Amino acid sequence: MPKSHSHYKDYLDLRGDGRIVLYKRADHHNPKWTVRLKIPETSGFVVKSAKTTDVFEARRFAEDLYYRLEGKARRGEPINCPTFGRVFAEWAKVPVIDQVVRTAKYVDGNVRRVEIWALQYFGELTIDRVTESTLADYLDWRLSQAKRPAVVTLKNERTAIRQLLKFAKRKGYIAEVPEFEIKSTRINARPDIPEREWYRLIRLLPTYVDRAQDKRRQRERFYLALYILIMGNTGLRVGEARRLRWRDVSTTRTLTDEVRALVLVRGKTGEREVVCNRGVERYLEQLRTFRTEELDEFPAADEYVFCHPSGKQIGSFKGGFQRALKEAGILFASGGKKRVPYSLRHTYATMRLGEGVNVFQLAANMGTSVEMIENFYGKKRMRDPKMATELTKHRAVPLLVEDLEG
Repeated sequence: MPKSHSHYKDYLDLRGDGRIVLYKRADHHNPKWTVRLKIPETSGFVVKSAKTTDVFEARRFAEDLYYRLEGKARRGEPINCPTFGRVFAEWAKVPVIDQVVRTAKYVDGNVRRVEIWALQYFGELTIDRVTESTLADYLDWRLSQAKRPAVVTLKNERTAIRQLLKFAKRKGYIAEVPEFEIKSTRINARPDIPEREWYRLIRLLPTYVDRAQDKRRQRERFYLALYILIMGNTGLRVGEARRLRWRDVSTTRTLTDEVRALVLVRGKTGEREVVCNRGVERYLEQLRTFRTEELDEFPAADEYVFCHPSGKQIGSFKGGFQRALKEAGILFASGGKKRVPYSLRHTYATMRLGEGVNVFQLAANMGTSVEMIENFYGKKRMRDPKMATELTKHRAVPLLVEDLEG
Protein backbone atom coordinates (compact mmCIF):
# COMPACT_ATOMS: atom_id res chain seq x y z
CA MET A 1 0.00 0.00 0.00
CA PRO A 2 1.43 3.45 -0.88
CA LYS A 3 2.53 5.58 2.09
CA SER A 4 0.04 8.27 1.10
CA HIS A 5 -2.74 5.75 1.61
CA SER A 6 -1.64 4.45 5.03
CA HIS A 7 -4.86 5.77 6.61
CA TYR A 8 -6.81 3.24 4.52
CA LYS A 9 -7.58 -0.18 5.97
CA ASP A 10 -7.68 -1.74 2.49
CA TYR A 11 -6.61 -0.28 -0.84
CA LEU A 12 -7.17 -1.92 -4.24
CA ASP A 13 -6.06 -0.39 -7.54
CA LEU A 14 -8.12 -2.54 -9.89
CA ARG A 15 -6.29 -1.57 -13.13
CA GLY A 16 -2.93 -0.55 -11.73
CA ASP A 17 -3.22 2.97 -13.21
CA GLY A 18 -5.16 4.70 -10.44
CA ARG A 19 -8.33 5.04 -12.52
CA ILE A 20 -10.47 2.57 -10.53
CA VAL A 21 -9.61 2.39 -6.86
CA LEU A 22 -11.41 0.66 -3.98
CA TYR A 23 -10.60 1.40 -0.36
CA LYS A 24 -11.90 1.20 3.19
CA ARG A 25 -11.18 3.80 5.83
CA ALA A 26 -9.04 2.53 8.70
CA ASP A 27 -10.75 4.79 11.24
CA HIS A 28 -14.24 3.31 10.61
CA HIS A 29 -15.62 0.24 12.37
CA ASN A 30 -16.64 -2.38 9.79
CA PRO A 31 -16.39 0.12 6.93
CA LYS A 32 -17.98 -0.32 3.50
CA TRP A 33 -15.99 -0.06 0.30
CA THR A 34 -15.53 3.37 -1.23
CA VAL A 35 -14.94 3.87 -4.96
CA ARG A 36 -12.58 6.53 -6.32
CA LEU A 37 -12.56 7.01 -10.09
CA LYS A 38 -10.37 9.10 -12.36
CA ILE A 39 -12.19 9.63 -15.67
CA PRO A 40 -9.97 10.54 -18.65
CA GLU A 41 -10.15 14.15 -19.89
CA THR A 42 -11.90 15.31 -16.71
CA SER A 43 -10.58 17.11 -13.66
CA GLY A 44 -10.71 15.74 -10.14
CA PHE A 45 -12.02 12.41 -8.90
CA VAL A 46 -15.46 10.83 -8.61
CA VAL A 47 -15.84 9.36 -5.11
CA LYS A 48 -18.86 7.25 -4.17
CA SER A 49 -19.72 4.65 -1.59
CA ALA A 50 -20.26 1.16 -2.99
CA LYS A 51 -22.60 0.59 0.00
CA THR A 52 -21.31 -2.93 0.52
CA THR A 53 -18.62 -4.75 2.49
CA ASP A 54 -18.40 -7.49 -0.16
CA VAL A 55 -15.37 -6.94 -2.38
CA PHE A 56 -16.87 -8.67 -5.44
CA GLU A 57 -20.02 -6.51 -5.35
CA ALA A 58 -17.84 -3.44 -4.83
CA ARG A 59 -15.64 -4.33 -7.83
CA ARG A 60 -18.70 -4.78 -10.07
CA PHE A 61 -20.19 -1.49 -8.89
CA ALA A 62 -16.89 0.37 -9.44
CA GLU A 63 -16.29 -0.99 -12.94
CA ASP A 64 -19.89 -0.42 -14.06
CA LEU A 65 -19.77 3.15 -12.78
CA TYR A 66 -16.39 3.83 -14.40
CA TYR A 67 -17.43 2.71 -17.89
CA ARG A 68 -20.76 4.52 -17.64
CA LEU A 69 -19.04 7.78 -16.69
CA GLU A 70 -16.29 7.31 -19.27
CA GLY A 71 -18.99 6.99 -21.95
CA LYS A 72 -20.68 10.18 -20.72
CA ALA A 73 -17.36 12.03 -20.81
CA ARG A 74 -16.76 10.93 -24.42
CA ARG A 75 -20.23 12.21 -25.37
CA GLY A 76 -19.50 15.55 -23.73
CA GLU A 77 -22.01 15.02 -20.92
CA PRO A 78 -21.26 16.13 -17.35
CA ILE A 79 -20.08 13.32 -15.08
CA ASN A 80 -19.99 14.93 -11.64
CA CYS A 81 -23.72 15.55 -11.51
CA PRO A 82 -25.09 17.11 -8.33
CA THR A 83 -28.09 15.58 -6.62
CA PHE A 84 -31.61 16.79 -7.25
CA GLY A 85 -31.53 18.20 -3.72
CA ARG A 86 -28.45 20.31 -4.41
CA VAL A 87 -29.86 21.61 -7.70
CA PHE A 88 -33.10 22.47 -5.88
CA ALA A 89 -31.14 24.50 -3.31
CA GLU A 90 -29.46 26.48 -6.12
CA TRP A 91 -32.66 26.93 -8.13
CA ALA A 92 -34.67 28.10 -5.11
CA LYS A 93 -32.24 31.01 -4.65
CA VAL A 94 -32.59 32.30 -8.22
CA PRO A 95 -33.97 35.87 -8.08
CA VAL A 96 -37.39 36.57 -9.60
CA ILE A 97 -35.75 38.60 -12.37
CA ASP A 98 -34.17 35.39 -13.67
CA GLN A 99 -37.56 33.68 -13.83
CA VAL A 100 -38.63 35.65 -16.95
CA VAL A 101 -41.90 37.53 -16.28
CA ARG A 102 -43.04 35.59 -13.22
CA THR A 103 -44.08 37.29 -10.00
CA ALA A 104 -42.46 36.53 -6.66
CA LYS A 105 -45.65 34.81 -5.53
CA TYR A 106 -45.65 32.56 -8.61
CA VAL A 107 -41.98 31.63 -8.15
CA ASP A 108 -42.39 30.96 -4.42
CA GLY A 109 -45.40 28.76 -5.17
CA ASN A 110 -43.41 26.64 -7.60
CA VAL A 111 -40.49 26.33 -5.19
CA ARG A 112 -42.91 25.15 -2.53
CA ARG A 113 -44.49 22.57 -4.89
CA VAL A 114 -41.10 21.00 -5.60
CA GLU A 115 -40.09 21.15 -1.95
CA ILE A 116 -43.18 19.30 -0.70
CA TRP A 117 -43.20 16.38 -3.14
CA ALA A 118 -40.43 16.12 -5.74
CA LEU A 119 -37.63 16.90 -3.28
CA GLN A 120 -38.90 14.13 -1.04
CA TYR A 121 -38.88 11.67 -3.95
CA PHE A 122 -35.79 12.68 -5.97
CA GLY A 123 -33.66 14.40 -3.29
CA GLU A 124 -30.69 11.98 -3.17
CA LEU A 125 -30.84 11.04 -6.86
CA THR A 126 -28.30 12.73 -9.13
CA ILE A 127 -30.03 15.16 -11.46
CA ASP A 128 -28.96 13.27 -14.60
CA ARG A 129 -30.95 10.25 -13.38
CA VAL A 130 -34.21 12.21 -13.37
CA THR A 131 -35.39 10.78 -16.67
CA GLU A 132 -38.66 10.24 -18.48
CA SER A 133 -38.85 6.85 -16.78
CA THR A 134 -38.20 8.11 -13.24
CA LEU A 135 -40.66 10.98 -13.78
CA ALA A 136 -43.30 8.41 -14.76
CA ASP A 137 -42.47 6.51 -11.55
CA TYR A 138 -42.83 9.76 -9.61
CA LEU A 139 -46.28 10.28 -11.14
CA ASP A 140 -47.33 6.75 -10.09
CA TRP A 141 -46.07 7.49 -6.58
CA ARG A 142 -48.08 10.72 -6.39
CA LEU A 143 -51.21 8.96 -7.57
CA SER A 144 -50.74 6.33 -4.85
CA GLN A 145 -51.05 8.93 -2.08
CA ALA A 146 -53.97 8.57 0.33
CA LYS A 147 -55.35 11.86 -0.95
CA ARG A 148 -55.17 11.42 -4.71
CA PRO A 149 -54.07 14.71 -6.36
CA ALA A 150 -56.19 16.33 -9.05
CA VAL A 151 -54.86 16.47 -12.61
CA VAL A 152 -54.46 20.25 -12.39
CA THR A 153 -52.35 19.81 -9.22
CA LEU A 154 -50.07 17.35 -11.02
CA LYS A 155 -49.76 19.68 -14.00
CA ASN A 156 -48.74 22.52 -11.70
CA GLU A 157 -46.11 20.25 -10.14
CA ARG A 158 -44.89 19.28 -13.61
CA THR A 159 -44.48 22.96 -14.52
CA ALA A 160 -42.40 23.55 -11.39
CA ILE A 161 -40.23 20.44 -11.89
CA ARG A 162 -39.60 21.35 -15.54
CA GLN A 163 -38.49 24.83 -14.50
CA LEU A 164 -35.95 23.25 -12.15
CA LEU A 165 -34.77 20.87 -14.89
CA LYS A 166 -34.41 23.76 -17.36
CA PHE A 167 -32.29 25.53 -14.75
CA ALA A 168 -30.17 22.36 -14.47
CA LYS A 169 -29.68 22.33 -18.24
CA ARG A 170 -28.60 25.99 -18.26
CA LYS A 171 -26.06 25.17 -15.56
CA GLY A 172 -24.70 22.27 -17.64
CA TYR A 173 -25.77 19.54 -15.20
CA ILE A 174 -27.91 17.75 -17.79
CA ALA A 175 -27.87 17.69 -21.60
CA GLU A 176 -31.64 17.71 -22.20
CA VAL A 177 -34.85 18.23 -20.26
CA PRO A 178 -36.74 14.91 -20.19
CA GLU A 179 -40.37 14.60 -21.26
CA PHE A 180 -42.92 14.58 -18.46
CA GLU A 181 -46.36 13.64 -19.73
CA ILE A 182 -49.56 13.88 -17.73
CA LYS A 183 -52.71 12.81 -19.51
CA SER A 184 -55.99 14.24 -18.37
CA THR A 185 -58.78 11.70 -18.22
CA ARG A 186 -61.45 14.25 -19.01
CA ILE A 187 -61.96 17.73 -20.36
CA ASN A 188 -62.90 20.06 -17.52
CA ALA A 189 -63.50 23.40 -19.19
CA ARG A 190 -64.80 26.33 -17.20
CA PRO A 191 -68.25 27.36 -18.41
CA ASP A 192 -68.53 30.06 -21.05
CA ILE A 193 -71.28 32.68 -21.32
CA PRO A 194 -73.74 32.02 -24.18
CA GLU A 195 -74.46 34.91 -26.54
CA ARG A 196 -77.90 35.77 -25.11
CA GLU A 197 -76.56 35.91 -21.54
CA TRP A 198 -73.49 37.83 -22.69
CA TYR A 199 -75.64 40.61 -24.10
CA ARG A 200 -77.69 40.66 -20.91
CA LEU A 201 -74.47 41.20 -18.96
CA ILE A 202 -73.02 43.97 -21.12
CA ARG A 203 -76.37 45.83 -21.15
CA LEU A 204 -76.27 45.76 -17.34
CA LEU A 205 -72.71 47.11 -16.98
CA PRO A 206 -73.31 50.88 -17.50
CA THR A 207 -76.08 51.03 -14.88
CA TYR A 208 -74.09 48.70 -12.59
CA VAL A 209 -71.26 51.27 -12.58
CA ASP A 210 -73.61 54.24 -12.10
CA ARG A 211 -75.33 52.63 -9.10
CA ALA A 212 -72.09 52.42 -7.08
CA GLN A 213 -72.47 53.83 -3.57
CA ASP A 214 -69.32 55.99 -3.60
CA LYS A 215 -66.39 57.03 -5.79
CA ARG A 216 -64.16 54.17 -4.67
CA ARG A 217 -66.74 51.54 -5.57
CA GLN A 218 -67.57 53.38 -8.78
CA ARG A 219 -63.92 53.19 -9.82
CA GLU A 220 -63.81 49.47 -9.00
CA ARG A 221 -66.95 48.84 -11.05
CA PHE A 222 -65.70 50.99 -13.93
CA TYR A 223 -62.49 48.99 -14.17
CA LEU A 224 -64.44 45.74 -13.78
CA ALA A 225 -66.83 46.67 -16.62
CA LEU A 226 -63.98 47.44 -19.00
CA TYR A 227 -62.10 44.34 -17.86
CA ILE A 228 -65.11 42.18 -18.78
CA LEU A 229 -65.49 43.86 -22.18
CA ILE A 230 -61.77 43.61 -22.99
CA MET A 231 -61.38 40.01 -21.80
CA GLY A 232 -64.48 38.85 -23.65
CA ASN A 233 -63.17 40.41 -26.86
CA THR A 234 -59.53 39.28 -26.68
CA GLY A 235 -59.46 35.83 -25.08
CA LEU A 236 -56.55 36.82 -22.84
CA ARG A 237 -55.65 34.58 -19.92
CA VAL A 238 -56.32 36.10 -16.50
CA GLY A 239 -52.59 36.27 -15.71
CA GLU A 240 -51.80 37.85 -19.08
CA ALA A 241 -54.29 40.64 -18.47
CA ARG A 242 -53.01 41.15 -14.93
CA ARG A 243 -49.47 41.78 -16.23
CA LEU A 244 -50.51 43.97 -19.18
CA ARG A 245 -48.80 47.38 -19.19
CA TRP A 246 -49.47 50.45 -21.33
CA ARG A 247 -46.23 49.94 -23.24
CA ASP A 248 -47.69 46.63 -24.47
CA VAL A 249 -50.67 48.34 -26.16
CA SER A 250 -50.53 49.42 -29.81
CA THR A 251 -52.71 49.22 -32.92
CA THR A 252 -52.84 47.51 -36.29
CA ARG A 253 -55.13 47.83 -39.32
CA THR A 254 -57.39 45.50 -41.25
CA LEU A 255 -57.45 45.09 -45.03
CA THR A 256 -60.25 47.66 -45.08
CA ASP A 257 -58.04 50.09 -43.11
CA GLU A 258 -59.99 49.77 -39.83
CA VAL A 259 -58.06 50.24 -36.59
CA ARG A 260 -57.74 47.28 -34.22
CA ALA A 261 -56.02 47.22 -30.84
CA LEU A 262 -52.94 45.02 -30.64
CA VAL A 263 -51.58 43.89 -27.26
CA LEU A 264 -48.29 42.18 -26.48
CA VAL A 265 -48.75 39.57 -23.75
CA ARG A 266 -46.41 37.24 -21.91
CA GLY A 267 -48.03 34.05 -20.73
CA LYS A 268 -47.37 30.39 -20.13
CA THR A 269 -46.74 29.81 -23.85
CA GLY A 270 -44.29 32.69 -24.12
CA GLU A 271 -44.68 36.09 -25.77
CA ARG A 272 -47.25 36.79 -28.47
CA GLU A 273 -49.24 39.65 -30.01
CA VAL A 274 -53.02 39.46 -29.72
CA VAL A 275 -55.30 41.12 -32.27
CA CYS A 276 -58.37 42.39 -30.41
CA ASN A 277 -61.97 42.54 -31.60
CA ARG A 278 -63.37 45.79 -32.93
CA GLY A 279 -64.22 48.10 -30.02
CA VAL A 280 -61.37 47.10 -27.70
CA GLU A 281 -59.36 50.10 -28.88
CA ARG A 282 -62.16 52.32 -27.47
CA TYR A 283 -62.30 50.42 -24.17
CA LEU A 284 -58.55 50.82 -23.70
CA GLU A 285 -58.77 54.50 -24.53
CA GLN A 286 -61.50 54.92 -21.90
CA LEU A 287 -59.19 53.37 -19.30
CA ARG A 288 -56.30 55.58 -20.38
CA THR A 289 -58.45 58.72 -20.27
CA PHE A 290 -59.79 57.84 -16.80
CA ARG A 291 -56.29 57.20 -15.50
CA THR A 292 -54.96 60.43 -17.06
CA GLU A 293 -57.65 62.45 -15.25
CA GLU A 294 -56.91 60.57 -12.03
CA LEU A 295 -53.17 61.33 -12.23
CA ASP A 296 -53.46 64.69 -13.98
CA GLU A 297 -50.96 63.29 -16.50
CA PHE A 298 -50.62 60.37 -18.88
CA PRO A 299 -49.95 57.05 -17.14
CA ALA A 300 -46.36 55.86 -17.41
CA ALA A 301 -45.56 53.33 -20.11
CA ASP A 302 -44.64 50.68 -17.54
CA GLU A 303 -47.80 51.15 -15.46
CA TYR A 304 -50.28 48.29 -15.39
CA VAL A 305 -53.41 48.79 -17.51
CA PHE A 306 -55.60 47.33 -14.76
CA CYS A 307 -54.34 49.09 -11.65
CA HIS A 308 -55.36 50.53 -8.31
CA PRO A 309 -55.14 54.33 -7.74
CA SER A 310 -51.63 53.72 -6.36
CA GLY A 311 -50.56 52.15 -9.67
CA LYS A 312 -50.27 48.67 -8.14
CA GLN A 313 -51.70 45.94 -10.38
CA ILE A 314 -55.19 44.68 -9.56
CA GLY A 315 -54.61 41.13 -8.40
CA SER A 316 -58.07 39.70 -9.05
CA PHE A 317 -61.48 40.71 -10.37
CA LYS A 318 -63.11 37.47 -9.23
CA GLY A 319 -65.26 38.88 -6.41
CA GLY A 320 -66.56 41.85 -8.40
CA PHE A 321 -67.04 39.69 -11.50
CA GLN A 322 -69.24 37.23 -9.66
CA ARG A 323 -71.27 40.00 -8.00
CA ALA A 324 -71.96 41.54 -11.42
CA LEU A 325 -72.96 38.17 -12.89
CA LYS A 326 -75.19 37.46 -9.91
CA GLU A 327 -77.00 40.78 -10.47
CA ALA A 328 -77.41 39.90 -14.14
CA GLY A 329 -78.79 36.49 -13.13
CA ILE A 330 -76.11 34.54 -14.99
CA LEU A 331 -73.64 33.55 -12.25
CA PHE A 332 -74.28 29.85 -12.78
CA ALA A 333 -74.11 27.95 -16.07
CA SER A 334 -76.84 25.52 -17.12
CA GLY A 335 -74.90 22.63 -15.55
CA GLY A 336 -74.73 24.40 -12.19
CA LYS A 337 -71.05 25.43 -12.37
CA LYS A 338 -70.19 28.89 -11.10
CA ARG A 339 -68.65 31.20 -13.67
CA VAL A 340 -65.28 32.81 -12.98
CA PRO A 341 -63.22 35.43 -14.89
CA TYR A 342 -61.57 32.66 -16.92
CA SER A 343 -65.04 32.02 -18.40
CA LEU A 344 -64.48 35.16 -20.47
CA ARG A 345 -61.66 33.43 -22.39
CA HIS A 346 -63.97 30.51 -23.14
CA THR A 347 -66.72 32.93 -24.17
CA TYR A 348 -64.36 34.61 -26.63
CA ALA A 349 -63.34 31.28 -28.18
CA THR A 350 -66.88 29.94 -28.47
CA MET A 351 -68.19 33.11 -30.08
CA ARG A 352 -65.30 33.33 -32.56
CA LEU A 353 -65.82 29.73 -33.63
CA GLY A 354 -69.54 30.41 -34.03
CA GLU A 355 -68.66 33.30 -36.34
CA GLY A 356 -66.57 30.98 -38.50
CA VAL A 357 -63.10 32.20 -37.50
CA ASN A 358 -60.37 29.88 -38.77
CA VAL A 359 -59.38 27.54 -35.93
CA PHE A 360 -55.65 27.82 -36.74
CA GLN A 361 -55.74 31.62 -36.58
CA LEU A 362 -57.82 31.52 -33.40
CA ALA A 363 -55.39 29.12 -31.71
CA ALA A 364 -52.45 31.37 -32.61
CA ASN A 365 -54.22 34.47 -31.30
CA MET A 366 -55.12 32.73 -28.03
CA GLY A 367 -51.68 31.20 -27.54
CA THR A 368 -52.92 27.61 -27.49
CA SER A 369 -53.09 24.58 -29.77
CA VAL A 370 -55.67 23.62 -32.38
CA GLU A 371 -56.16 20.38 -30.45
CA MET A 372 -56.97 22.31 -27.28
CA ILE A 373 -59.45 24.49 -29.14
CA GLU A 374 -61.21 21.44 -30.57
CA ASN A 375 -61.17 19.54 -27.26
CA PHE A 376 -62.67 22.37 -25.27
CA TYR A 377 -65.02 23.94 -27.78
CA GLY A 378 -65.73 21.31 -30.44
CA LYS A 379 -68.96 20.04 -28.86
CA LYS A 380 -70.27 23.53 -28.25
CA ARG A 381 -69.44 24.41 -31.83
CA MET A 382 -71.47 21.47 -33.21
CA ARG A 383 -74.50 22.50 -31.13
CA ASP A 384 -74.43 26.05 -32.48
CA PRO A 385 -77.42 26.72 -34.82
CA LYS A 386 -75.06 28.44 -37.28
CA MET A 387 -72.99 25.25 -37.51
CA ALA A 388 -76.11 23.13 -38.01
CA THR A 389 -77.18 25.45 -40.82
CA GLU A 390 -73.80 25.27 -42.53
CA LEU A 391 -73.61 21.48 -42.28
CA THR A 392 -77.08 20.80 -43.65
CA LYS A 393 -77.71 23.50 -46.25
CA HIS A 394 -76.67 21.27 -49.20
CA ARG A 395 -77.80 17.72 -49.90
CA ALA A 396 -76.08 15.80 -52.67
CA VAL A 397 -78.27 12.67 -52.37
CA PRO A 398 -81.72 11.98 -50.83
CA LEU A 399 -81.31 10.96 -47.21
CA LEU A 400 -84.90 10.88 -45.92
CA VAL A 401 -88.01 8.92 -46.83
CA GLU A 402 -89.79 12.20 -47.57
CA ASP A 403 -87.12 12.99 -50.17
CA LEU A 404 -87.76 9.72 -52.00
CA GLU A 405 -91.51 10.19 -51.96
CA GLY A 406 -91.15 13.70 -53.38
